[in-house]
Amino acid sequence: MSWKELGSHQLRLITGFGLAIPLFALVGLGPLWSWALLITLMSSLALWEFEALMFAEPLQIWERGLYYLMGLCMPGFAFVAAASGLHVCLVLGVFFGLTGILVSAPNDSAGLARIANMIFGWLYIPYLLSYVLLIGRSEQGRQWVFFLLFVTMAGDAGAYYCGRKFGAHKLYERVSPKKTLEGSVGGFVCSLAVGGLCGAALIQGVPMIHVLLVSAAISLTGQVGDLFESMIKRMCGKKDSSHILPGHGGILDRLDSLLFVFPLVWAVAS
Repeated sequence: MSWKELGSHQLRLITGFGLAIPLFALVGLGPLWSWALLITLMSSLALWEFEALMFAEPLQIWERGLYYLMGLCMPGFAFVAAASGLHVCLVLGVFFGLTGILVSAPNDSAGLARIANMIFGWLYIPYLLSYVLLIGRSEQGRQWVFFLLFVTMAGDAGAYYCGRKFGAHKLYERVSPKKTLEGSVGGFVCSLAVGGLCGAALIQGVPMIHVLLVSAAISLTGQVGDLFESMIKRMCGKKDSSHILPGHGGILDRLDSLLFVFPLVWAVAS
């Protein structure tokens, strides 16, 4: 049976399980450098999707080289030198980007706009993704990553199924026509329920009320992050960031609800 013969829901489940099993194995058993390799790969793919969304004109050779170099370097700097390394890498990217414009086309306003979009891409994707590595360095880092993944996945599943079953009122139709208020509430409740269970099982020394508050913050942050990406795609006239993942769209379509959750959880865990 081909992918085209499967329904969208079946594709979604198959792809989801196919991604979740190796991801959980890596989080549970893999050393931190293996996390860095995965984040580097995801950053590169997501930046490729972002380039297709945001840049109407092709990037110059040096711009494309610098653009993807940051996707490689930010996780590496975060792995080697933690938060300070990540921030230094971002500053270097901005510096070299502006230097490139200064040397190649100092009067080209379009070049400056491209650099601004590149910096936005770095901030939105490899910078936020690299906070996973910072969480991994903290006490109970693996447990916190498992926790945020379970809470986010529960929220996504709850929103999807509650929206399909009970959805009647649009959440924010101008940005995401299919999302409903009922789905959003269902996702929030599922996140709290799973967060309470996983917090009790995984996180040591944190009061349950704090676990529930973090679960609520993860759910709300993830839902707003999902809307952020929907807004960007709508502004760019695209439905999905790409079609790499059958039934899910692109890498960004799977990461959108996690990107801002990573620094949130790092702030709690560190």
